[in-house]
Amino acid sequence: MKIRASSSIIMATTLAALLLSAACGVRADAGERIAFVSNRDGDSEIYMMNPDGSFATRLIGHDFPLAAWVVMPSTLAATRIVRRDDWGDRQPVWSPDGRRVAFASIRDGNWEIYAVNADGSGLTRLTNNDALDWQPVWSPDGRRVAFVSEQDGNEEIYAARADGSELTRLTNNEADDWQPVWSPDGRRIAFVSDRDGNDEIYAMNADGSEMTRLTHNPTGDWDPAWSPDGRRIAFASDRDEGERWFPPNSEIYAMNADGTDITRLTDNNRVARGPVWSPDGRRIAFSSSPGHAHASIHITNADGSTLRTFGIARGYSPVWSPDGRRIVFTDYPGDGDIIMGDTEIYAINADGSKWTQLTDNDHYDGSPSWRPAR
Repeated sequence: MKIRASSSIIMATTLAALLLSAACGVRADAGERIAFVSNRDGDSEIYMMNPDGSFATRLIGHDFPLAAWVVMPSTLAATRIVRRDDWGDRQPVWSPDGRRVAFASIRDGNWEIYAVNADGSGLTRLTNNDALDWQPVWSPDGRRVAFVSEQDGNEEIYAARADGSELTRLTNNEADDWQPVWSPDGRRIAFVSDRDGNDEIYAMNADGSEMTRLTHNPTGDWDPAWSPDGRRIAFASDRDEGERWFPPNSEIYAMNADGTDITRLTDNNRVARGPVWSPDGRRIAFSSSPGHAHASIHITNADGSTLRTFGIARGYSPVWSPDGRRIVFTDYPGDGDIIMGDTEIYAINADGSKWTQLTDNDHYDGSPSWRPAR
């Protein structure tokens, strides 16, 4: 009886939500959508919403395998982030065609890579081992997924076809390799490695051959990001911090794809991280904070000129809209912090106007990923 009652409730809720969506002229799988992570239902799971924050829907869940389309109520309070050892989904990333979402999940007892259709159907487990698999990234043609795995004892870069077949180990050394990112043409993968004693940026062919070290300095380089034309790579580095270790300082840099012509783009004596190129390649968004306090969203021209700070738009992990007009990011409302999980998702125009809160509830919302243009 409990199973039947639960099924009836789910079906009724699903039908009601779909009817409401249809009445409002909005389809759950149509047009622009933002995937994100939320623990509003108790577990850290993948959700979808419209770019204005409406029609937030739970994509999949471990309580029932069917997609449950639920219009979520809005509240405001503070709660903690789900701990790493709890059940959960993380790191949602859209396929280039906007039809699938890859993510990391611990739903089967350890962290594995999964993919699911944008409507919640077709859940596929891409990896199956007892080690940590995470940081999935799609190849530009959508046929492969690269990721980080510890299945051989330390962090290495692997790739598999979008259905999980043809698993290939791309790096092989005793150090750690992580943060893989595909070049726009799909021929190269940049990544971070500490194989030479400190964090440096490397690149290799998509099959793991022709490994090249792109940066050379005694401190750290990380967060590589290819420009849309594949000619430049932006990254974060503390190479110019010198002997001043507190408060910490890192800046945003860019270099040619072969490691030449390294240019410092920022100079703000803060902790800058996570550079992301605008779709037209003219600007770079990133987050920056004084030490490890609240971060704020910044935009600089690709040559380092005209740095813009968004004032009240505190936040981290900026993501551009496909048309380059908006930026979505995560922030801590009020006095919340990442430890307590009082985080929400916001959006702002690229010129700093129209600051909008997209989620508003008493749980963690974060890791937004904007659906590619279709």
